[in-house]
Amino acid sequence: MERIFFINGHFVPASEAFISAEDRGFNFGDGVYEVVHWYNSQPFLLEEHIDRLIESAHVIRIELPWTKDELIEIAKETALKNNLQDDYIYMQISRGKAVRQHSFPVNIKPTLVMNTQPSAKPSDEVRQKGARVITLPDIRWLHCDIKALSALANVLAKQAAKDHNVDDVLYDRSGVGIVEGGSSNIFYFKDNKLMTPPLSPYIFPGITRGKVIEVAYECNFEVEEKVLSLPEVLEAEEVMLASTGLEVLSVTEINGRKIGAGVPGPIAYKLWQTYMQHVKEACY
Repeated sequence: MERIFFINGHFVPASEAFISAEDRGFNFGDGVYEVVHWYNSQPFLLEEHIDRLIESAHVIRIELPWTKDELIEIAKETALKNNLQDDYIYMQISRGKAVRQHSFPVNIKPTLVMNTQPSAKPSDEVRQKGARVITLPDIRWLHCDIKALSALANVLAKQAAKDHNVDDVLYDRSGVGIVEGGSSNIFYFKDNKLMTPPLSPYIFPGITRGKVIEVAYECNFEVEEKVLSLPEVLEAEEVMLASTGLEVLSVTEINGRKIGAGVPGPIAYKLWQTYMQHVKEACY
């Protein structure tokens, strides 16, 4: 079955899904996006993702002609037309089509694209053994709190992970510390406390991050928002990444050094199991 895209008011087969070469998303990465996980044909945390999409568009001053309810309905219809089971929907909004110039053009309509992708969960082997990661200097811009289309630094980081035959990267921000994973938020456990960097322009305000914090309190863990340096992270009992795709995933090796016992720990497992219970309650 060929995937069906939604593009500016129309549902079209993937083979016919095109936007203009003058679209500012193509020319400048001038736009924002979201990804939502569908489980059992049902979306998980859809409203929260739509809220963040609208907020990201507001921050970069794109005036949306769609309401929240309209975006939700388009996403649901896209899922229905693609018979989603355990898959993602990507929602992308650019400022629109215009003659190339850096400043905002006037009187143009934003471009909205929604398309589906198969879910890309960690393999059973990575889930069982934990992820191996490397650290990289964080060369991203100073608005990592926006889910912007312009993600070249992330592309290079993910390729670096592939080149080094590891599963992911951690961004090490000069003067700050370890801020997050390649496309995920980071958590660490030490001294009976779950820690994660506080919201700031240096990290992405992950919907899954927020859910994991909720789950941690439900599990009676003490939670503290705190940035750790790389030496501090290496001394953690457990390190884990959280995102829409990863859910909650143990990190068992950083730069070739084992974390804790070098195997996924009980804290990450408890958080993941409880998180998945929330998924089941919402989607099954």
